[in-house]
Amino acid sequence: MSKRTNHRKTGEATDGQKDRHPANRHPPISKRRRRVFIAITILLPFVLIAAAEGILRLCGIGGHISAIKVVGEFRGSELATTYVPGGASYFDLTKSTPGSIGEYTFLVPKPANTFRVVLSGASAVKGYPQPMGLANSAFLKEMLGDVWPDRSVEVINLGTTAVATFPVLDMLTQMLEYEPDLVIVYAGHNEFFGTYGVGSMQSAGDTPTAIRFFRWRSGLGLVNLFSRLTAPTKDSSGKALMEKMVGQANIAFDSPLRESAANNAGFHVGQMIDRCRTANVPVMVCTLPSNEKDLSPVGTVDVSHLSDADQSRLKKLIESGAANVVTDSAAAIAELKDALRIHPQHARAHYLLGKALLASGDRVSAATHFHKAIDCDPMPWRATSATIDAIVSATISRGAPVCEVRQAFRKASADGIIGAELMDDHVHFSLRGQELLARTIVQALTDFDGLCAVDAEVFDALPDWKAYANRLGANEYERYAVAHGLRSIFDVPFMRSSNPETYERWDHLCKRLISKWPIAIQRVAQEWQDPKMHRTVRRPLSAFVARAFIREKKFALAKPLMEFSSHCVPLFSTWNIEYVYSTLLCDERLHGGLDEAGRTRAADTIERIQFMLKHGAGNAGLIQRFSGRLHQLRGEWAESIPLLEQARKHLWEIEKVACDAALIEAYVRTGDKPKAKALAQEGASNAGRFAKHYIKFQKAIPQD
Repeated sequence: MSKRTNHRKTGEATDGQKDRHPANRHPPISKRRRRVFIAITILLPFVLIAAAEGILRLCGIGGHISAIKVVGEFRGSELATTYVPGGASYFDLTKSTPGSIGEYTFLVPKPANTFRVVLSGASAVKGYPQPMGLANSAFLKEMLGDVWPDRSVEVINLGTTAVATFPVLDMLTQMLEYEPDLVIVYAGHNEFFGTYGVGSMQSAGDTPTAIRFFRWRSGLGLVNLFSRLTAPTKDSSGKALMEKMVGQANIAFDSPLRESAANNAGFHVGQMIDRCRTANVPVMVCTLPSNEKDLSPVGTVDVSHLSDADQSRLKKLIESGAANVVTDSAAAIAELKDALRIHPQHARAHYLLGKALLASGDRVSAATHFHKAIDCDPMPWRATSATIDAIVSATISRGAPVCEVRQAFRKASADGIIGAELMDDHVHFSLRGQELLARTIVQALTDFDGLCAVDAEVFDALPDWKAYANRLGANEYERYAVAHGLRSIFDVPFMRSSNPETYERWDHLCKRLISKWPIAIQRVAQEWQDPKMHRTVRRPLSAFVARAFIREKKFALAKPLMEFSSHCVPLFSTWNIEYVYSTLLCDERLHGGLDEAGRTRAADTIERIQFMLKHGAGNAGLIQRFSGRLHQLRGEWAESIPLLEQARKHLWEIEKVACDAALIEAYVRTGDKPKAKALAQEGASNAGRFAKHYIKFQKAIPQD
């Protein structure tokens, strides 16, 4: 067989044959098809990402949690609350220990004759380190109630720990949908190290545009999913939140981040004013006081650009100046001025020079150097002059009122320089400082017109700060609690090294207060210090002490502490229910029953419990027991029985014993002794180490 024949049989073709059969070749791709193919290649990944994003959103992954949550119907309206997960949603890189917002509830729509005030800011306006019941918002509510006795005043505190101004703006924007009558802005201290601050480990960039983009990106479902998979389940570092937020710890005096921080603060506060104006809500912006004379700069100054000889001389001058501040102020002034010639922006040298000048009687020069120390601090946890100026400029340029809080604090301070009397640390208010912030806000309202106006004569007649503190329930146990918390903060290594005298001050106060208490109360205070006792909200020490007094049947001592404690936890919480019940129990034990006001309060609390149970409250068994006991305090024994019967199914150990005690008494009171005896016998037989209690219950049941 020939080669040609063989080629045909095998289907192979020679080069010449291929040329004679062009149909066997693929036609060239047209330009149009090529463009379509390229477009598909480019767009396909985006389509797949969009599809994945859509699926994740359908699964509830992605987006941002609102700082305000509408929970459900209550008393014919919708109950809304400031929402802790919403405040936490800004902490993308510290999800295990986010900053927190307090829980404040309010009705939607707003009830008639209600004046709703919104406080916006960070931890200072939240009231830290004071408990919720002694925060500036509590003082403000009392004062506004005094100047407007014909209104029902609400103060909703949006203060959130460790946030810069962008989250403040975002949360305020959400709150504007809920009919506020007045917005008060107090923000700007956290523009460096708060979340979305320019120097934070969670920095979103150093411009408002970059910050908005970062917030948008963090809401993507894919980013959310990755964050969930990689975030730690709990924090074990033992560090304070602001310590963990620190990213670029040393921010030089001439760093461009300082200008960025000021620009961001001014921009975001300006946006707050604009959005309030758009919503037709009056707004007031506060200037920011800080501890000027009683807290040394906390950052470590970089001196690496100096020669070894200058570094050595600088160190000696500062150490000698520090030693001479009190004993020889003239020598200290000379030494510290020499130090500043070597390093003109040395924050600690400015601070010490301020102390020496103040000791010498030169208040004006001292104030200048204290302010310079704040501006030069390499770890700017206090708002710098540039930041405050940017906020004031943004406010004035929009014609909005400025509340001169910083000026008021200086006027109220010895020497005209703010210190420990009004500030517990760098920016957080003492008890008197909390009251002064509130009073300054109310005074500013004397310049307002319309619904927000306060009569100047009525303002002048307000009681002093101690009267308000006593009215709110200030006591030595909460003073200890604050001191203990601050002692822990100043025990952090870099805080203790920069401000050892502040740690000593709080440690001394703790020891002095606790030494006056009986041993039993000292043990209670030690128990309260265990973080496991608090979970997400720090419970007031007053409640722990009040429990001890109730066990000792010292109801007169326990009642005011429990009453105070009920104002230090969220209204719709198990702890609030417990504290209100305990307050009413003390009333019943002291007076043999509840008066009409007490009966009404018990009924209101039962209504709150029913709402909580309907909307999935935790600790259902516990609040059902309290509901049953509240019925009993009202003399409604039959109504208590189904609640207690249901509650005991969810309780253990001593809580179940207490529930069964109340149930046995209810059976007896309603004439069902067989059930009472059966329950007591069941406990005596099966309750193990608690059986002795049931034996006691058996003996107390009247015999037929």
